[in-house]
Amino acid sequence: MYRFITFFSLLCFVAVLSGCAALFSEQEWSENYALMEGTQATSPQMIDGKLNTIGETTFPAGSQGFIGANPASQVIITLPEKKTVRRIVIHSDNLTEFDIFADKGSIAVESDWQLIKDVKSVKMSPIKISLLIPFPTNRIRLRVLGTKDDALLSRQERARSAGRGWNVGSRRAVGKIREIELYGYKTAGQIEVEQATDKREKELDDLLELE
Repeated sequence: MYRFITFFSLLCFVAVLSGCAALFSEQEWSENYALMEGTQATSPQMIDGKLNTIGETTFPAGSQGFIGANPASQVIITLPEKKTVRRIVIHSDNLTEFDIFADKGSIAVESDWQLIKDVKSVKMSPIKISLLIPFPTNRIRLRVLGTKDDALLSRQERARSAGRGWNVGSRRAVGKIREIELYGYKTAGQIEVEQATDKREKELDDLLELE
C-alpha cells in the first residue's frame, strides 16, 4: 500500500510539473498590430513597415512658444480594434528616456490614459519591451522624455538668446523613430490554422516532387 501511494504521488508530481511547463512555455507572438489595415498614427512613417523612413514625434498644440523647459513630444497609434498588447518594439537611434500609455477607453472621458511602462535609460536599438496591460486597448501613446539631441538643442537655444535675458532652461528635441511594432499572443485557433496551412503546403510540395 505504501509503495502504491508513493508511486501515485510521483505521478501527480510529474503531472503538475508538466502542466507548469506548458503554462510557462514561451508564447508565440501575433502579427504586428501596427501594420493592420486601418491603423493610424500621428506620425505615419513610424508604422509603414519600412526601417529606412523616420518619423518625428510632435509637441502638444500651443507649446512651441514656451520659454524654459518645453513639454514632452509624443506619438499616438490608433488601432482599428482593441487588442491586448504584450510587446512593443521601437526602432530608434536617438531616444534615451520615454514612457508609454494605453487608453483604457472610458466612456466618461475622451482619453483615459494609463501609464504602462516607464523607460529611464535606453541601452540599445531596437528597444524590446514586454508588457502586462490588464485591459485591451486600441490606442497607445509614446511620450519622449529625453533624446541624444537634447543637449545640442539647449546649447543652440542659449546661443540664440545670449544677452537678451531669456531663461531658456532645458530643451527637449523631438523623438526620431523608424518604426513602432505592437504584438500580442497568438490564439490557439491561429496556431492551429497556421499548422494546418503548413501541413497542406508540405503535402503539395511532396506531390510536386513526385511528378
